[in-house]
Order: sequence, then C-alpha cells, then structure tokens
Amino acid sequence: MSHDLEVAGAASLGGLSSGEHHQVQPPGEPCRNCGTVVMERYCTRCGQLASNFHRPFFSLVASSLADTFALDSRLWRSVPLLLFRPGRMTRDYLDGKRARYVPPFRMFLLSSVLFFLTVFGLGDRLGWYAGWNINSGAGLERSAETRADAIAALKLELEDENLGEEGRAALESTLATLEAGVELPFVNEDGTVDRDALHDAIDKATEEGVSPEETQAFQAAGDQFARVFENQDRFAARFREWAPRFSLMFMPLLALMLTLVYIWKPKVYIYDHVITSLHFQTFIYCQLFLLIIAGALLHIGAGWLVAIGTTWGVFYLHRQLRVTYGTGFFMAALRTSILLILGITVLFLLALGLVILSFVLT
Repeated sequence: MSHDLEVAGAASLGGLSSGEHHQVQPPGEPCRNCGTVVMERYCTRCGQLASNFHRPFFSLVASSLADTFALDSRLWRSVPLLLFRPGRMTRDYLDGKRARYVPPFRMFLLSSVLFFLTVFGLGDRLGWYAGWNINSGAGLERSAETRADAIAALKLELEDENLGEEGRAALESTLATLEAGVELPFVNEDGTVDRDALHDAIDKATEEGVSPEETQAFQAAGDQFARVFENQDRFAARFREWAPRFSLMFMPLLALMLTLVYIWKPKVYIYDHVITSLHFQTFIYCQLFLLIIAGALLHIGAGWLVAIGTTWGVFYLHRQLRVTYGTGFFMAALRTSILLILGITVLFLLALGLVILSFVLT
C-alpha cells in the first residue's frame, strides 16, 4: 500500500507544476512532436513543451527536481476555495473556468495520498495502533498490567464513604469482572487457537437436522476466523493495503447517489455529478487530515474532533449542493439528509467488504 501511495503521490505532485524550470528551445524552431513552428514555451498545436532534454545530466536532474517540487499558483488558489467556500470552485469548473484550478481528479488523488500517509504513518509513530491485538501473545503482559491498574483504581474509589449505593454496586460488579480475569475462549496462552475445542463447540452448538456439509462449512468459517486471529498483524497489513482502494470506489458511488437525487433536474449531466463528488471527497480527505494534525499537535480529544468534523462536513455538503446546483435551502437540506443516509449505508457495506476481503487474503 505504501508503495502505491508513494507512486500516486509523486505522479500527482509532478502534475501540479507549470514546467517553468525547464529550458526551452529558441523561438521560431519547429516542434519536435508535430513540426509546427513554436514561438513560446508550448506548441500551439499539440501543447508539447518546447524543451530539449539532451543536455548535461546534472542540469536535467536539477530542472526535473525543481519542476516536481515547485507547485504553481493553481494549488494555492484551489485549496482555500475548496475548504472554505463550498461549491464555488465546483460551479466555476462546471462553467468552464478550469485553467485557474487544479484538475479535480489530480487534487483528489493528492489529498487521498496525503490523508492515508498521515493516518498510517503518523498513527504508527504516535502509537495509535499499539495494543490493538486481541489477547495475542505479545499483549498478554500489557493486558495484565492494565487490568491490575484498573483493579487498584476501583478499590481506591470504593473506599470513598460518600459513594452512593448504585455507584458502589456498579463499581463492585466491574471489579468482580476484572478480578475474574475472563479470557477469550479457545485461545491458548501463546495466542494460538485450539482448533479441536473450537470444532467441538461448533458441533455441540449445531442444531439437529443440520447436514454434514453445513457443519463443515461452519467449521471452515471458524478455522478462517482462527487463522485471522492468529495473524492479526497480517490482517492489519492487508486492511491498510486495501483501504485506499476501497475508498476510491466511493467516488463513483457518490456520483451515482447525486444522479439519483437530482434525476429530475434539467441540464445537469453525469459529468457534473462526477466533478461534484470528486471535490466533496477531496474536501473530506483534507478535513480529516487537518483534524488529525490538530488532534496530534493540540491534544484535542477524539469526541471533539468527531463533533467538529461531523458538523463541518454536513454544513459543507448542504452548502455545496446549494451553490453547485442552485438548490433552495430546504430542498438542499432534504437532499443532504438522503445523501448522508445513503453514504453511511454505502460506507458500512464497503467497510464490511473490506473486512471480508482482508479475511480472505490473510
């Protein structure tokens, strides 16, 4: 996954430059591609840059690096407009004012690369995913220490004489559960799954009248879950590898949802919905990136980040529909509600498919 993201990011970043760092041939010479006389930097017929790349190696490398990392004014014009003026850039782009903005798919690709690199790269560095393994061998000692600390804290709270009866009963129940040290069934101390015990439990749980083929199917499913449980690191790697690809699938589905809610609106085409969905999903990636960075630097709680992100996202979608399609306030609110319901359903199905695919490939 990281290799794919790096390649995509390099491709996206390179396309944001205007090519000003490359030396060009003198005016009046023919284009090397189509033969048309070129008077400026680009051929007026085929659009090729009138540059001669047969020059010293270090000069070529320096020009290429400068061309790759120099972002022209389109990016700085596009990003603030995308974030803080919902629908304005989309409407301009659909009206034909395209030269001033970064192409929608290029900006979508760059924002997705930035988001996933931040989620996985920064998350690993800050330890967001540490201890996510469920009762696996490496985490047993840490789990025991955490349980001991929780037990000590609960006992300290129970010493409070002002504690009410209901609160004391709840704390005592939690304390009893922690002291019991309940572990996952069928799991050995080294984190492996006891297949025989698992199969016996499936046989006992299977109702009478179930065919042997169905019983074998249940046992095969149990073996698959056991294999995933024993290889949680590999499952996480597969999940990271496929998550960006599944998120890419959401864009055409969002365009389809926009088509359905605006199916009766005249002079609105599939192209309009595709551009709108690209810009909205680009906004979501940028928003999540900013919230993650803010949470990491300012130590903002997850609850606040979710509240800010949800409020901002709903307001943005409502405003984008109004500006892009010229929809009234109440109809935009109705369509926003429909899109949110459909979007959450689609995201749930994509996440479920991602988990199932990760199980199969683990």
